[in-house]
Amino acid sequence: MNPGDWAWSTEHEAICRVIDVQTVWDHTLYRVWLPTRDAVVRVRADRLTPLDAHFSMLNPHHLSYTVTAALIADALAQDVLLAPLEAPVIPLPHQIRALQRAISGDRVRYLLADEVGLGKTIEAGLILRQLKLRGLVRRTLVVAPKGLVTQGVSEMHTHFHEAFHPLIPGDFAIYRSFIGAENYWRACDQVVCSIDAGGAANALPHDFRRGVG
Repeated sequence: MNPGDWAWSTEHEAICRVIDVQTVWDHTLYRVWLPTRDAVVRVRADRLTPLDAHFSMLNPHHLSYTVTAALIADALAQDVLLAPLEAPVIPLPHQIRALQRAISGDRVRYLLADEVGLGKTIEAGLILRQLKLRGLVRRTLVVAPKGLVTQGVSEMHTHFHEAFHPLIPGDFAIYRSFIGAENYWRACDQVVCSIDAGGAANALPHDFRRGVG
């Protein structure tokens, strides 16, 4: 096998990609990348199996799954846009263009200012999904007018299967009674908050507040 070839590691029971081949004292070692672990390891030659030989022992469903997993791992390594492929909604061309521009830099700081009805929520959801697929986002805060909080929660669930929780500053007393005075902002990793109530931004934890400022 040569660098760039895909193989099966019997030691790790996972698909891998050959990065380098090393021969030491008549022993051949392969440096391989394991997509499932995002790790580079050394594997002895006798513990690697060419994919075609390994696939011949698999049923068609397992074969299809393994090939698809390898293609997805390869796409992630090449910064391919996966959010439009796995989202339940079919994005329009201008929404995909917005996604490409938003994530083109090292830091995502992008203003979505399309006309009303052109799908800014879809664009924001695509950006969120792409960043989560890359492992760059864990906590998300959406700040919206009070009348749009419930709508924001609903649209993120409908279009992207993302579970957001509404958090309205006027109801903080209720949250404190159930969650605790200091932890109600950390009860959920994905929140839609109303910006209408005064002092809402000052109540944010520091990691959320940086994103608002």
